[in-house]
Amino acid sequence: MMYLEAALYFLLTGDAMESDSVTEKASYTMYKDTLSLIKYISSKFKSQPNNSPENSIHTKLAILSLWCQSRLYSKLYNMRKQEMKEVQKIVNDFNQKQSQQSAAQTTPAQAEGQGTPSLSPTPSPAGSVGSVGSQSSSGYSSGGQHPAQQQQQQQQQQQQQQQQQPAQQPPVQQPPVQQPPIQQPLVQQPLVQQPPVNSHISVPLQVFNAMIKQNQCSGLLMNGHDLWDQAIKQARQEENRSFFIDLDRRLGPLTSYSSLRELVRYVQAGIKKLRAL
Repeated sequence: MMYLEAALYFLLTGDAMESDSVTEKASYTMYKDTLSLIKYISSKFKSQPNNSPENSIHTKLAILSLWCQSRLYSKLYNMRKQEMKEVQKIVNDFNQKQSQQSAAQTTPAQAEGQGTPSLSPTPSPAGSVGSVGSQSSSGYSSGGQHPAQQQQQQQQQQQQQQQQQPAQQPPVQQPPVQQPPIQQPLVQQPLVQQPPVNSHISVPLQVFNAMIKQNQCSGLLMNGHDLWDQAIKQARQEENRSFFIDLDRRLGPLTSYSSLRELVRYVQAGIKKLRAL
């Protein structure tokens, strides 16, 4: 309790340094060191059995210290907000150029993959094999001949044709022609190849340093909001609610936009009330 109260005076010192143009930049170091001190003090709040008065006091001190840490994180972020905008511009420009280069490398590869060569039609197997046709003789009949005479003339014509032509062998029955299986072309249609994805990219040193600063500034803002939410959640618990409601009535509710002096006054009143328990 005493150490947390002492850390509040470092907060007031940093606020006074920030208002002076000579020590304005040095106030950042003061806030940062004070934050480390309060985090160390908070780690010493040992949890006691739920029904013990020490546990109730330590829980409320932990909530007050969470509010202090949250406001310090937000203060550090606000002091680096202009720097955050500059590094954000550097990182955004690099990301935009990188996206344009990736799009330029992807487009030709996709265009090549989309071309589909025309496949030559599979040659059809040979057509139906001509079978040896039987020769049929066709006679003619004159209207004035007797049917017996016509039959005799047809027999004579057949004998003459057999004498003129060599003896024909009986037709050989050929096995049915099986259609050969359609073979796939040796050259298959190429699949659309996706461009290789690089597992890493080269980042200039200036951009790398900007990314580090961007990560640091984003971490300050995130920690500030996270710790504030933790403090609000614990303050609304049944065993702590009446204590902080009384402080809000006397000093006004503490918000994330409260000044450091308002924060110090609120925490000092809370410590004074805890001592009276």
